[in-house]
Amino acid sequence: MKTRVLIVDDNRRFAEGARAILQRTGQYALCVETNALRALETARSFKPDLVLVDLVMSDIDGAEVSQQIGADWALHDVPIVFVTALITPEEARDARRIDGHRLSAKPHTAAELLRVVEENLPRCAEA
Repeated sequence: MKTRVLIVDDNRRFAEGARAILQRTGQYALCVETNALRALETARSFKPDLVLVDLVMSDIDGAEVSQQIGADWALHDVPIVFVTALITPEEARDARRIDGHRLSAKPHTAAELLRVVEENLPRCAEA
């Protein structure tokens, strides 16, 4: 069974690019949600092992999306990584966090994105 990654970003170009990078590995089942207002509903139906969520979106921000996911009893243990253009890759490597969630700088190279995903997957995801 493949590890499930949900990408929540209102920038369709970034979201689809991230999906393409991860899809090339053949290791992940992927879902993209470009409407932050539907993120919780999508997460409930997709049941991700990891969520990558943009920090700044037009309808609601990533912090609110993460709070909604964290408040759901079936999803509260799912790791969330904020992806944002508000920090540099160097700042992201300092393991900065918001509300306990890791930050990752946009845009990602393929190697950076794969590293972020692998570092933040729960250890039991393959079990």
